[in-house]
Amino acid sequence: MQFEPNNFALEQTSVWSFKERGAWATHKGDYRGNSPPQVQRNLIIKYTNEGDIVLDPFCGSGTTLIETKLLNRKGVGIDINTEALKLTKERLNFKYDTLYEPKLINANSTNLKTIIPNNVIDFIFAHPPYANIIKYSKDINGDLSLLNLNEFLNQIKLFSEECFRILKKDKICSILIRRY
Repeated sequence: MQFEPNNFALEQTSVWSFKERGAWATHKGDYRGNSPPQVQRNLIIKYTNEGDIVLDPFCGSGTTLIETKLLNRKGVGIDINTEALKLTKERLNFKYDTLYEPKLINANSTNLKTIIPNNVIDFIFAHPPYANIIKYSKDINGDLSLLNLNEFLNQIKLFSEECFRILKKDKICSILIRRY
């Protein structure tokens, strides 16, 4: 298994485009709405150090967590969808000489008060669902992809407040919004 991307270079601009989805480690482009792993790799390298805690509050198929494992960060993945967490667990099931195995949590990222204390996260990479554009479940209570626009905006506000609460002072929260 190849653990490093071919021809990888840190991006130097604010607009990125990746023609290939990334085929190193266990990355695949088959999960609806996933992002190219080059995005997470760039951000994790730029904004964190080895051993830092990286949170992906909508972990989906685990792209961010695969990168935290490869880059020796303490990855924490949260998803409200247990099927997504099962897929992430499968994709994290590879042997690699790392100090940290990512932790997976089934929860609603709009309310993490009982799960994550204040000011402990070094970096957040969030790629939330975009209201009701791609449905990630049929009936999971709290699934943002099932909400109308106004409900979605209210929940994203709560999510943003949680990010502010759990992020260490002067650290970064990155929210990926992509055009479909």
